[in-house]
Amino acid sequence: MTEPEIKHTILENGLTVVEINLPNFHSITNFLAIRSGSRYEDKNNNGVAHFLEHMVFKGTQKYSDTAAIARAIEGVGGNFNAWTSVDHTAYYNTVPTRQWQVGMEVPFELAFRPLLRAEDLDRERGVIIEEIRMIQDDPARWVHDISEQILFDGHPLGQSVIGNEKTISKMSLDDFGNYHKSHYNPSQAVLIVVGNLQGLSIVDEAKKLSEKLVAKPKSVIEKFVGASKKNIKIINKKTDQTHFVLASADASLALPADTTYTAEVLSTVLGRGMSSRLFLHVREQKGLAYSIHADVSNMEDTGAISIYGGINTPKMERALEAVAIEMKNMQEELVGQQELEKAKAMLVGHYDIIGDKSSELARWYGLGMLLHKKETLQEAKERIGQVTAEQIRDLAKIVFAKNKLTLAVVGPYKDDSMFQAFLAD
Repeated sequence: MTEPEIKHTILENGLTVVEINLPNFHSITNFLAIRSGSRYEDKNNNGVAHFLEHMVFKGTQKYSDTAAIARAIEGVGGNFNAWTSVDHTAYYNTVPTRQWQVGMEVPFELAFRPLLRAEDLDRERGVIIEEIRMIQDDPARWVHDISEQILFDGHPLGQSVIGNEKTISKMSLDDFGNYHKSHYNPSQAVLIVVGNLQGLSIVDEAKKLSEKLVAKPKSVIEKFVGASKKNIKIINKKTDQTHFVLASADASLALPADTTYTAEVLSTVLGRGMSSRLFLHVREQKGLAYSIHADVSNMEDTGAISIYGGINTPKMERALEAVAIEMKNMQEELVGQQELEKAKAMLVGHYDIIGDKSSELARWYGLGMLLHKKETLQEAKERIGQVTAEQIRDLAKIVFAKNKLTLAVVGPYKDDSMFQAFLAD
Protein backbone atom coordinates (compact mmCIF):
# COMPACT_ATOMS: atom_id res chain seq x y z
CA MET A 1 0.00 0.00 0.00
CA THR A 2 1.35 3.41 -1.02
CA GLU A 3 0.99 6.01 1.72
CA PRO A 4 -1.53 8.61 0.54
CA GLU A 5 -0.77 12.31 0.40
CA ILE A 6 -2.10 13.85 3.63
CA LYS A 7 -2.45 17.55 4.40
CA HIS A 8 -3.52 19.07 7.75
CA THR A 9 -4.94 22.55 8.26
CA ILE A 10 -6.34 24.10 11.45
CA LEU A 11 -8.73 26.99 10.76
CA GLU A 12 -8.93 30.10 12.93
CA ASN A 13 -12.12 28.79 14.54
CA GLY A 14 -10.29 25.62 15.62
CA LEU A 15 -11.69 23.22 13.04
CA THR A 16 -9.12 20.66 11.89
CA VAL A 17 -9.32 19.88 8.17
CA VAL A 18 -7.49 16.84 6.82
CA GLU A 19 -7.16 16.24 3.07
CA ILE A 20 -6.21 12.78 1.82
CA ASN A 21 -5.58 12.86 -1.92
CA LEU A 22 -6.22 9.65 -3.88
CA PRO A 23 -5.73 10.70 -7.52
CA ASN A 24 -7.31 7.66 -9.22
CA PHE A 25 -10.57 7.74 -7.26
CA HIS A 26 -13.88 8.85 -8.79
CA SER A 27 -15.58 9.63 -5.48
CA ILE A 28 -15.01 11.69 -2.35
CA THR A 29 -15.77 10.74 1.23
CA ASN A 30 -16.50 13.48 3.77
CA PHE A 31 -16.21 12.52 7.43
CA LEU A 32 -16.99 15.00 10.20
CA ALA A 33 -16.19 13.72 13.71
CA ILE A 34 -17.11 15.61 16.87
CA ARG A 35 -16.21 15.16 20.53
CA SER A 36 -19.67 14.08 21.58
CA GLY A 37 -21.06 10.93 23.13
CA SER A 38 -22.21 9.29 26.32
CA ARG A 39 -19.04 10.17 28.26
CA TYR A 40 -20.02 13.84 27.88
CA GLU A 41 -23.40 13.21 29.55
CA ASP A 42 -24.65 12.74 33.10
CA LYS A 43 -27.33 10.52 34.61
CA ASN A 44 -30.02 13.13 33.90
CA ASN A 45 -29.38 13.55 30.17
CA ASN A 46 -27.94 10.12 29.37
CA GLY A 47 -28.70 9.38 25.72
CA VAL A 48 -28.89 13.00 24.58
CA ALA A 49 -25.89 12.74 22.21
CA HIS A 50 -27.37 9.78 20.34
CA PHE A 51 -30.86 11.31 20.37
CA LEU A 52 -29.43 14.59 19.03
CA GLU A 53 -27.75 12.71 16.18
CA HIS A 54 -31.22 11.41 15.22
CA MET A 55 -32.84 14.83 15.55
CA VAL A 56 -30.48 16.68 13.23
CA PHE A 57 -31.62 14.49 10.33
CA LYS A 58 -35.15 15.88 10.72
CA GLY A 59 -34.14 19.17 9.14
CA THR A 60 -31.49 21.88 8.88
CA GLN A 61 -31.43 25.51 7.84
CA LYS A 62 -30.92 24.57 4.19
CA TYR A 63 -32.60 21.16 4.08
CA SER A 64 -36.10 21.34 5.56
CA ASP A 65 -36.66 17.66 6.29
CA THR A 66 -35.20 14.16 6.08
CA ALA A 67 -36.28 13.73 2.48
CA ALA A 68 -34.45 16.90 1.43
CA ILE A 69 -31.27 15.76 3.17
CA ALA A 70 -31.50 12.34 1.53
CA ARG A 71 -32.12 13.83 -1.92
CA ALA A 72 -29.04 16.03 -1.63
CA ILE A 73 -26.79 12.96 -1.29
CA GLU A 74 -28.70 10.02 -2.76
CA GLY A 75 -29.96 12.19 -5.62
CA VAL A 76 -26.41 12.41 -6.95
CA GLY A 77 -25.66 8.72 -6.42
CA GLY A 78 -24.05 9.06 -3.02
CA ASN A 79 -24.67 7.45 0.35
CA PHE A 80 -24.58 8.83 3.90
CA ASN A 81 -25.00 7.89 7.53
CA ALA A 82 -24.05 8.81 11.09
CA TRP A 83 -23.39 7.19 14.45
CA THR A 84 -22.74 8.06 18.07
CA SER A 85 -20.30 6.31 20.39
CA VAL A 86 -19.02 6.85 23.92
CA ASP A 87 -16.57 9.56 22.84
CA HIS A 88 -17.57 10.80 19.40
CA THR A 89 -20.37 11.42 16.93
CA ALA A 90 -19.63 11.09 13.22
CA TYR A 91 -21.44 12.29 10.10
CA TYR A 92 -20.21 11.01 6.78
CA ASN A 93 -21.07 10.61 3.11
CA THR A 94 -19.52 9.45 -0.14
CA VAL A 95 -20.40 11.28 -3.36
CA PRO A 96 -19.10 11.42 -6.95
CA THR A 97 -16.12 13.77 -7.22
CA ARG A 98 -18.05 16.32 -9.27
CA GLN A 99 -20.50 16.72 -6.36
CA TRP A 100 -17.77 17.42 -3.80
CA GLN A 101 -19.29 20.71 -2.57
CA VAL A 102 -22.66 19.13 -1.76
CA GLY A 103 -20.84 16.31 -0.01
CA MET A 104 -18.94 18.76 2.18
CA GLU A 105 -21.97 20.93 2.89
CA VAL A 106 -24.32 18.26 4.26
CA PRO A 107 -22.25 17.27 7.33
CA PHE A 108 -21.89 20.95 8.29
CA GLU A 109 -25.64 21.44 7.94
CA LEU A 110 -26.39 18.41 10.09
CA ALA A 111 -23.84 19.14 12.79
CA PHE A 112 -23.97 22.90 13.07
CA ARG A 113 -27.29 24.10 11.62
CA PRO A 114 -30.05 21.70 12.74
CA LEU A 115 -33.59 23.03 13.24
CA LEU A 116 -34.41 20.92 16.35
CA ARG A 117 -38.19 21.30 16.13
CA ALA A 118 -40.73 20.33 18.77
CA GLU A 119 -42.86 18.41 16.25
CA ASP A 120 -39.94 16.09 15.53
CA LEU A 121 -39.09 15.46 19.17
CA ASP A 122 -42.00 13.27 20.27
CA ARG A 123 -42.04 11.28 17.04
CA GLU A 124 -38.33 10.48 17.29
CA ARG A 125 -38.60 9.83 21.03
CA GLY A 126 -40.77 6.82 20.24
CA VAL A 127 -38.22 5.58 17.73
CA ILE A 128 -35.42 5.75 20.31
CA ILE A 129 -37.47 3.94 22.95
CA GLU A 130 -38.23 1.18 20.46
CA GLU A 131 -34.52 0.95 19.68
CA ILE A 132 -33.77 0.51 23.40
CA ARG A 133 -36.32 -2.30 23.60
CA MET A 134 -34.93 -3.90 20.45
CA ILE A 135 -31.44 -3.99 22.00
CA GLN A 136 -32.83 -5.63 25.13
CA ASP A 137 -34.48 -8.26 22.92
CA ASP A 138 -31.09 -9.06 21.39
CA PRO A 139 -28.93 -10.69 24.11
CA ALA A 140 -25.82 -10.80 21.93
CA ARG A 141 -25.96 -7.00 21.63
CA TRP A 142 -27.36 -6.18 25.06
CA VAL A 143 -24.60 -8.03 26.90
CA HIS A 144 -22.03 -5.59 25.50
CA ASP A 145 -23.95 -2.64 26.98
CA ILE A 146 -24.07 -4.42 30.33
CA SER A 147 -20.35 -5.11 30.12
CA GLU A 148 -19.60 -1.41 29.61
CA GLN A 149 -21.70 -0.56 32.68
CA ILE A 150 -19.74 -2.79 35.03
CA LEU A 151 -16.38 -2.27 33.32
CA PHE A 152 -16.57 1.47 34.04
CA ASP A 153 -18.87 1.25 37.04
CA GLY A 154 -19.86 4.71 38.33
CA HIS A 155 -17.98 6.53 35.55
CA PRO A 156 -19.51 8.29 32.50
CA LEU A 157 -17.87 5.68 30.25
CA GLY A 158 -20.20 3.15 31.83
CA GLN A 159 -23.32 4.95 30.62
CA SER A 160 -25.32 3.50 27.75
CA VAL A 161 -24.83 5.37 24.48
CA ILE A 162 -28.52 5.11 23.68
CA GLY A 163 -29.66 6.06 27.19
CA ASN A 164 -32.65 4.54 28.97
CA GLU A 165 -36.41 4.90 28.73
CA LYS A 166 -36.59 7.20 31.75
CA THR A 167 -34.10 9.77 30.44
CA ILE A 168 -35.36 9.58 26.86
CA SER A 169 -38.97 10.10 28.00
CA LYS A 170 -37.99 13.33 29.76
CA MET A 171 -35.71 14.75 27.07
CA SER A 172 -36.62 18.31 26.02
CA LEU A 173 -35.59 20.71 23.27
CA ASP A 174 -33.64 22.65 25.90
CA ASP A 175 -31.62 19.51 26.64
CA PHE A 176 -30.66 19.26 22.97
CA GLY A 177 -29.92 22.97 22.71
CA ASN A 178 -27.72 23.01 25.79
CA TYR A 179 -25.81 19.91 24.76
CA HIS A 180 -25.37 21.15 21.20
CA LYS A 181 -24.09 24.53 22.39
CA SER A 182 -21.61 22.91 24.78
CA HIS A 183 -20.11 20.25 22.52
CA TYR A 184 -20.83 20.99 18.86
CA ASN A 185 -18.19 23.59 18.15
CA PRO A 186 -15.40 23.65 15.55
CA SER A 187 -12.54 23.27 18.02
CA GLN A 188 -14.04 19.90 18.95
CA ALA A 189 -14.37 18.70 15.36
CA VAL A 190 -12.24 17.13 12.66
CA LEU A 191 -13.23 17.09 8.98
CA ILE A 192 -11.58 14.44 6.82
CA VAL A 193 -12.00 14.65 3.04
CA VAL A 194 -10.74 11.63 1.07
CA GLY A 195 -10.63 11.14 -2.70
CA ASN A 196 -9.39 12.77 -5.88
CA LEU A 197 -8.84 16.27 -4.53
CA GLN A 198 -6.70 17.55 -7.39
CA GLY A 199 -7.68 21.15 -8.13
CA LEU A 200 -10.34 21.30 -5.38
CA SER A 201 -10.28 24.10 -2.80
CA ILE A 202 -11.16 21.96 0.21
CA VAL A 203 -9.84 24.33 2.89
CA ASP A 204 -11.49 27.37 1.31
CA GLU A 205 -14.79 25.50 1.16
CA ALA A 206 -14.43 24.45 4.82
CA LYS A 207 -13.76 28.08 5.77
CA LYS A 208 -16.91 29.20 3.92
CA LEU A 209 -19.07 26.48 5.47
CA SER A 210 -17.82 27.26 8.99
CA GLU A 211 -17.36 31.03 8.75
CA LYS A 212 -20.09 31.77 11.35
CA LEU A 213 -18.79 29.18 13.81
CA VAL A 214 -16.85 30.53 16.78
CA ALA A 215 -13.97 28.79 18.52
CA LYS A 216 -14.77 27.62 22.05
CA PRO A 217 -12.79 25.75 24.71
CA LYS A 218 -12.85 21.98 24.33
CA SER A 219 -15.15 20.02 26.61
CA VAL A 220 -13.43 18.57 29.66
CA ILE A 221 -13.75 14.83 30.16
CA GLU A 222 -13.79 13.02 33.47
CA LYS A 223 -10.78 10.77 33.06
CA PHE A 224 -10.98 7.11 33.96
CA VAL A 225 -8.07 6.51 36.33
CA GLY A 226 -6.44 3.16 37.02
CA ALA A 227 -8.19 -0.04 36.00
CA SER A 228 -11.47 -1.89 36.17
CA LYS A 229 -12.36 -3.81 39.31
CA LYS A 230 -13.74 -7.32 39.65
CA ASN A 231 -17.46 -7.12 38.91
CA ILE A 232 -20.27 -9.45 37.83
CA LYS A 233 -23.72 -8.67 36.49
CA ILE A 234 -26.24 -11.33 35.50
CA ILE A 235 -29.42 -10.58 33.57
CA ASN A 236 -31.79 -13.46 34.15
CA LYS A 237 -33.50 -13.90 30.79
CA LYS A 238 -35.00 -16.92 29.10
CA THR A 239 -32.69 -17.44 26.17
CA ASP A 240 -31.62 -20.34 23.96
CA GLN A 241 -27.99 -19.44 24.47
CA THR A 242 -25.97 -17.83 27.23
CA HIS A 243 -24.21 -14.67 26.11
CA PHE A 244 -21.26 -13.31 28.08
CA VAL A 245 -18.59 -10.64 27.88
CA LEU A 246 -15.46 -11.02 29.97
CA ALA A 247 -13.56 -7.73 29.98
CA SER A 248 -10.80 -5.74 31.61
CA ALA A 249 -9.94 -2.03 31.37
CA ASP A 250 -6.59 -0.46 32.10
CA ALA A 251 -5.06 2.98 31.62
CA SER A 252 -2.06 1.42 29.86
CA LEU A 253 -4.35 0.85 26.85
CA ALA A 254 -5.11 4.56 26.42
CA LEU A 255 -4.33 6.31 23.15
CA PRO A 256 -1.72 6.89 21.84
CA ALA A 257 0.43 4.57 23.98
CA ASP A 258 2.64 1.89 22.42
CA THR A 259 0.72 -0.68 24.46
CA THR A 260 -2.31 -0.22 22.23
CA TYR A 261 -0.51 -2.05 19.44
CA THR A 262 0.54 -4.84 21.78
CA ALA A 263 -3.12 -5.15 22.75
CA GLU A 264 -4.10 -5.43 19.08
CA VAL A 265 -1.71 -8.32 18.53
CA LEU A 266 -2.71 -9.98 21.82
CA SER A 267 -6.42 -9.90 20.98
CA THR A 268 -5.69 -11.18 17.46
CA VAL A 269 -3.75 -14.18 18.74
CA LEU A 270 -6.40 -14.86 21.35
CA GLY A 271 -9.65 -14.35 19.53
CA ARG A 272 -9.77 -12.71 16.11
CA GLY A 273 -10.76 -14.92 13.23
CA MET A 274 -11.14 -18.63 12.67
CA SER A 275 -7.43 -19.29 13.26
CA SER A 276 -7.40 -17.71 16.74
CA ARG A 277 -6.91 -19.70 19.92
CA LEU A 278 -10.41 -19.17 21.26
CA PHE A 279 -12.07 -20.19 18.01
CA LEU A 280 -9.88 -23.25 17.48
CA HIS A 281 -9.81 -24.51 21.07
CA VAL A 282 -13.20 -23.48 22.49
CA ARG A 283 -15.40 -23.82 19.42
CA GLU A 284 -13.71 -26.19 16.97
CA GLN A 285 -11.95 -28.68 19.26
CA LYS A 286 -14.33 -28.69 22.21
CA GLY A 287 -17.59 -27.60 20.59
CA LEU A 288 -18.49 -25.33 23.52
CA ALA A 289 -19.47 -22.15 21.69
CA TYR A 290 -21.32 -21.04 18.60
CA SER A 291 -19.55 -17.68 18.56
CA ILE A 292 -16.47 -16.59 20.47
CA HIS A 293 -13.99 -13.81 19.83
CA ALA A 294 -11.80 -11.17 21.46
CA ASP A 295 -11.62 -7.45 20.81
CA VAL A 296 -9.83 -4.34 22.00
CA SER A 297 -11.07 -0.75 22.29
CA ASN A 298 -9.02 2.36 23.01
CA MET A 299 -9.94 5.82 24.26
CA GLU A 300 -7.97 8.90 25.31
CA ASP A 301 -7.62 7.85 28.93
CA THR A 302 -8.14 4.10 29.01
CA GLY A 303 -8.80 1.00 26.94
CA ALA A 304 -10.30 -2.44 27.28
CA ILE A 305 -9.81 -6.01 26.12
CA SER A 306 -12.94 -8.15 25.96
CA ILE A 307 -13.96 -11.70 25.15
CA TYR A 308 -17.49 -12.36 23.89
CA GLY A 309 -19.10 -15.78 23.74
CA GLY A 310 -22.43 -17.20 22.66
CA ILE A 311 -22.58 -20.51 24.50
CA ASN A 312 -24.88 -23.52 24.65
CA THR A 313 -26.18 -22.94 28.19
CA PRO A 314 -25.49 -26.45 29.61
CA LYS A 315 -21.87 -26.05 28.45
CA MET A 316 -21.36 -22.63 30.04
CA GLU A 317 -19.17 -23.76 32.95
CA ARG A 318 -16.92 -25.80 30.68
CA ALA A 319 -16.67 -22.89 28.25
CA LEU A 320 -15.52 -20.51 30.99
CA GLU A 321 -12.94 -23.06 32.11
CA ALA A 322 -11.64 -23.30 28.54
CA VAL A 323 -11.44 -19.51 28.25
CA ALA A 324 -9.57 -19.36 31.56
CA ILE A 325 -6.98 -21.82 30.24
CA GLU A 326 -6.37 -19.67 27.17
CA MET A 327 -5.97 -16.50 29.26
CA LYS A 328 -3.58 -18.28 31.61
CA ASN A 329 -1.52 -19.51 28.68
CA MET A 330 -1.23 -15.93 27.41
CA GLN A 331 0.00 -14.86 30.86
CA GLU A 332 2.53 -17.62 31.37
CA GLU A 333 3.84 -18.64 27.95
CA LEU A 334 5.44 -16.74 25.11
CA VAL A 335 3.52 -16.76 21.85
CA GLY A 336 5.43 -18.82 19.29
CA GLN A 337 7.15 -17.02 16.44
CA GLN A 338 4.95 -18.52 13.73
CA GLU A 339 1.73 -17.65 15.55
CA LEU A 340 3.04 -14.16 16.33
CA GLU A 341 3.92 -13.47 12.71
CA LYS A 342 0.54 -14.77 11.55
CA ALA A 343 -1.25 -12.35 13.88
CA LYS A 344 0.90 -9.44 12.74
CA ALA A 345 0.31 -10.30 9.09
CA MET A 346 -3.43 -10.40 9.74
CA LEU A 347 -3.39 -6.91 11.26
CA VAL A 348 -1.10 -5.43 8.61
CA GLY A 349 -3.31 -6.92 5.91
CA HIS A 350 -6.31 -5.32 7.57
CA TYR A 351 -4.57 -1.94 7.41
CA ASP A 352 -3.80 -2.52 3.73
CA ILE A 353 -7.48 -3.15 3.05
CA ILE A 354 -8.39 0.03 4.94
CA GLY A 355 -6.03 1.91 2.66
CA ASP A 356 -8.02 0.83 -0.40
CA LYS A 357 -11.35 2.16 0.91
CA SER A 358 -11.95 5.90 1.14
CA SER A 359 -14.64 5.51 3.82
CA GLU A 360 -12.34 3.37 5.99
CA LEU A 361 -9.44 5.76 5.49
CA ALA A 362 -11.67 8.67 6.54
CA ARG A 363 -12.81 6.86 9.65
CA TRP A 364 -9.32 5.70 10.64
CA TYR A 365 -7.69 9.11 10.27
CA GLY A 366 -10.73 11.05 11.45
CA LEU A 367 -11.12 9.30 14.77
CA GLY A 368 -7.36 9.11 15.17
CA MET A 369 -7.00 12.88 14.79
CA LEU A 370 -9.94 13.50 17.09
CA LEU A 371 -8.60 11.26 19.86
CA HIS A 372 -4.87 12.00 19.53
CA LYS A 373 -3.81 8.89 17.65
CA LYS A 374 -1.75 10.60 14.98
CA GLU A 375 0.16 7.75 13.32
CA THR A 376 -0.24 7.17 9.62
CA LEU A 377 -1.31 3.72 8.46
CA GLN A 378 2.28 2.98 7.48
CA GLU A 379 3.52 3.97 10.93
CA ALA A 380 0.82 1.81 12.52
CA LYS A 381 1.98 -1.19 10.49
CA GLU A 382 5.55 -0.57 11.59
CA ARG A 383 4.45 -0.41 15.24
CA ILE A 384 2.60 -3.71 14.83
CA GLY A 385 5.78 -5.25 13.44
CA GLN A 386 7.73 -4.20 16.53
CA VAL A 387 5.48 -6.01 19.04
CA THR A 388 7.29 -8.85 20.84
CA ALA A 389 6.10 -12.04 22.47
CA GLU A 390 7.43 -10.75 25.78
CA GLN A 391 5.32 -7.60 25.52
CA ILE A 392 2.22 -9.69 24.85
CA ARG A 393 2.86 -11.90 27.86
CA ASP A 394 3.51 -8.89 30.13
CA LEU A 395 0.33 -7.15 28.99
CA ALA A 396 -1.70 -10.35 29.47
CA LYS A 397 -0.50 -10.47 33.08
CA ILE A 398 -1.88 -6.95 33.58
CA VAL A 399 -5.23 -7.15 31.81
CA PHE A 400 -6.16 -10.71 32.76
CA ALA A 401 -5.49 -10.28 36.48
CA LYS A 402 -8.52 -11.65 38.36
CA ASN A 403 -8.98 -8.46 40.37
CA LYS A 404 -9.61 -6.50 37.13
CA LEU A 405 -11.93 -8.86 35.28
CA THR A 406 -15.60 -8.06 34.83
CA LEU A 407 -18.20 -10.54 33.65
CA ALA A 408 -21.55 -9.64 32.09
CA VAL A 409 -24.00 -12.46 31.38
CA VAL A 410 -27.42 -12.67 29.77
CA GLY A 411 -29.07 -16.04 30.20
CA PRO A 412 -31.38 -18.24 32.30
CA TYR A 413 -29.59 -17.83 35.66
CA LYS A 414 -31.22 -16.98 38.99
CA ASP A 415 -27.92 -16.71 40.86
CA ASP A 416 -24.31 -15.95 40.08
CA SER A 417 -22.57 -18.69 42.05
CA MET A 418 -21.00 -20.29 38.98
CA PHE A 419 -19.62 -16.98 37.84
CA GLN A 420 -18.40 -15.95 41.28
CA ALA A 421 -16.46 -19.22 41.43
CA PHE A 422 -14.96 -18.51 38.01
CA LEU A 423 -13.58 -15.13 39.13
CA ALA A 424 -12.53 -16.31 42.59
CA ASP A 425 -8.87 -15.73 43.44
